Amino acid sequence: MNHQGSFIDLRLNHQDRQGNESFWPSFTDIMTVIMMIFLISIVVVLLRNMELVREIRATMEAERQAMELARSTGVEKETLASQLSAALEQLQAGDARINELQLQVLRLQEQNAVRAQAVTDRDRQLKTLLEERNVLTRQATQLARDIQTANESATAARDKETLSRRRLADLQQQYQQLKEQLDRQSLQIAVLKSKLQNQEEQLTENRRERQTVEEKYLLLADQYDTLKVRYDKLVRPARSTKGRHLVEVRYFKKQGKPHIEWRDGNSGAFQAVSRGQLDKALAALKQQYADGLYIKVILPENSGLSYSEAWKFTNDLHKKYDYYFQETTN
Repeated sequence: MNHQGSFIDLRLNHQDRQGNESFWPSFTDIMTVIMMIFLISIVVVLLRNMELVREIRATMEAERQAMELARSTGVEKETLASQLSAALEQLQAGDARINELQLQVLRLQEQNAVRAQAVTDRDRQLKTLLEERNVLTRQATQLARDIQTANESATAARDKETLSRRRLADLQQQYQQLKEQLDRQSLQIAVLKSKLQNQEEQLTENRRERQTVEEKYLLLADQYDTLKVRYDKLVRPARSTKGRHLVEVRYFKKQGKPHIEWRDGNSGAFQAVSRGQLDKALAALKQQYADGLYIKVILPENSGLSYSEAWKFTNDLHKKYDYYFQETTN
């Protein structure tokens, strides 16, 4: 054993092999150490036994000599007896030492078995750690790739952010320009609204004046018709349905559009027609009845017609198809 309490390595080239061995010795090395300890123990025991044999022989020789000397003197006998007792005690101590060495060998074997199991467990843990290291290495490689991809994405995102900021600055500038234009246009719109309001007021006033003119025109037309009727009464017979073919025409506006209905005679239901269909039917009736037609124009209340529209429609039908106005025209 060395000064550190471990056994001396008796193997050849042990210094060259120490750099290649792991922390724990291999099972072969442990068994070699155990065998060396066992052999050394046997050699020690044999040497001790040889010494004891020599001592026993010496003791026996001493006893023989002592017996020979005992005859002469009892003091030498007692000395030899004490030496024999000491030798026996040494022999017993050697046996005890041998037993102790055997116990140490057994304990070393148990310790070597425990260490061998520990080495096996350590190898298993080492294998597991190597597998985990490989997994961690692969994960680290993948993580490095992910980090590189993330860095590239971050760079692209920063570029996009820079571009977006530039676009935002341009948009803000355009927004400011549009806002200024909108303010100017709002001011222009306000001015135009004011002008439009003035024009609407003027247009309303013009409509009122036009309505007044139309009313005056219709009033004059009524007066003219009245004078004409009076004149006709003086000159010719009054307008009458007697001997004439009666046609009733109703004229009004429906949903803001002109609507015409007519019927032949004064019985039956009115039929909706267009102005072209009405002109065609009245022209045919005018040719059919030689005595002439009596056109009765009906303007319902709330017809939605202006005075000029009603007058124009009535006067046009009378001049084209009514017998009374035909004779006047002729």
